[in-house]
Amino acid sequence: MAFKKFATSSSSFIQGGGSMVWWMAGATAFMTQFSAWTFTGAAAKAYEDGLSVMFVFWGNALGFFVSAAFFAGRYRRLRVETAMEVIKLRFGKVSEQVYTWLSFPITLIACAIWLNGLGAFVSATFQFDLSVTIIGISTVVTVIALSGGAWTVSATNVVQLILLVAITVVVGMTATDKLIDAHGGFAALGDHMTRNAVMGEGITYWQVFAFWACAMLVQQTMSTNNALSSYRFLVTVNEREAEKAARLAGMLFLIAPLLWFAPAWFVSAQAVDLQANYPSLGAQANNAAYLYYIDKYMPQGLLGMVLVAMIAATIAPMTAALNRNAGIIVKNVYLSVIRPAAQDAQQLAVGKWSTLMSGVVACATAMLLANVKAYSLFDIMMMFSAFVQMPLSIPSLLALVCLRTPGWSGWATILVGMLVSAFMMLVFDVNHLQPLFGDTPFTIREQKDLTIVSTLLVHLLITGGFFISTRLFYREPDHAEASVLPDTLMARINRPMTKSEQAMVDHRQGQYLGRIGLSLGVIVAGVAFIQPVVSARLIYLGIGGLIMLCGWGLSAKNRPKAVLH
Repeated sequence: MAFKKFATSSSSFIQGGGSMVWWMAGATAFMTQFSAWTFTGAAAKAYEDGLSVMFVFWGNALGFFVSAAFFAGRYRRLRVETAMEVIKLRFGKVSEQVYTWLSFPITLIACAIWLNGLGAFVSATFQFDLSVTIIGISTVVTVIALSGGAWTVSATNVVQLILLVAITVVVGMTATDKLIDAHGGFAALGDHMTRNAVMGEGITYWQVFAFWACAMLVQQTMSTNNALSSYRFLVTVNEREAEKAARLAGMLFLIAPLLWFAPAWFVSAQAVDLQANYPSLGAQANNAAYLYYIDKYMPQGLLGMVLVAMIAATIAPMTAALNRNAGIIVKNVYLSVIRPAAQDAQQLAVGKWSTLMSGVVACATAMLLANVKAYSLFDIMMMFSAFVQMPLSIPSLLALVCLRTPGWSGWATILVGMLVSAFMMLVFDVNHLQPLFGDTPFTIREQKDLTIVSTLLVHLLITGGFFISTRLFYREPDHAEASVLPDTLMARINRPMTKSEQAMVDHRQGQYLGRIGLSLGVIVAGVAFIQPVVSARLIYLGIGGLIMLCGWGLSAKNRPKAVLH
């Protein structure tokens, strides 16, 4: 509620007024790239296939470093509020509307996957019905997104980041220590880095794994940098802050996943039969690998804190997604089509109604997706990225790379991409690639991995090739048109933001967050005094101390400067 006062207009509700400092925007960018799926579906992948899961998250790191070097500053210099305004500025109104209506359901499907990831964790912990969990979390997420728009979303993201980092760092360090001890020391750990520890089970041809790893790096880099993901850079004060936010997110993704998956790797090294421990999850029992470590090896009470972190990790991307959908409806449907002269109060009301409806639809979609049993959570997410997101990602990624294409290249490339995805999903048989590798038939895992690799490659060649080929139809606007519209796309990109275009940084953000962090840290550290075992006390003191350190840092950095007379 403290941040609700900042959302006084549609701009501040959707974009945060364009006045968020880099660490706040970077925390949001980091948090919105993972969810409870990370600690269920991705943790199951770590349990089953070792280090291979890291390539997905290192792809995020690579993507953010590419953002810092090229995309982040360019997106911010466009001086727009939503990702769809980037599309409109680049491709025109027709492509904007196509992207709007297609990205809306895609975002809601992503929310449904995140909700199912959290549902798996909560169901295994408390034996709650999955439907009850989905409805409850959907309600919480929608209320948070409604309360203050982008301000509340980004503020809660920072608080969640502090909590999540503190817990996962301490838990990950304990798991790493146990993993090293189990193998006879750090030096001996390297001797156990076998083929299966890196690539996992079910790999006959190492080339398949190499192709898949490269595909994950490319796919995640594209996902991070396409125009539909530019919203994370549009909230900053200027382009320099956007670049710093991207670098922060990249650094976090280099290191954090190692600590996230250490518990799953340790449980796997102990050869724990998760299906025997969580029979209610059936074939999806490996989703409980992270939960098993917390339940069996961490002190009493920490499971509740981890559950809070899981909920936080799901709330972060979902609140951002609901807020982004509100921005799309307000700026690209309501203002563009329904009421161009709408007042700001009307825009704010429409934004909040859009957020509410998005939350309801996301909940219903999650309920439907919960009935899909044929694929794991990890497989669903990877296939969703390859088949559904890629047709939109390629033209929106190339939008600021290849500028000399006609406006219709946006929607036309999406159409080509959808045809490619349909062909790869319904017609393509991965076994046709068997002669290229050898006589041994592909395993089920290799078939899934090669399908994703092949889909990405075909999209790059055909979908991406089609977009670039539309340069042949590009015509330079004549001088008269250029004089009527002097503020063109290229002019904006090449013109640095001036001080008059930058919103004032409100240091109250940091002060509020610092106080919240200090209070939360004191509460967590206080739990140590009711723990009977010294090791348990140290764990709680470590988590509480990290939270307090972050809170103190935020308060100190944003303390008002003394004025000398």
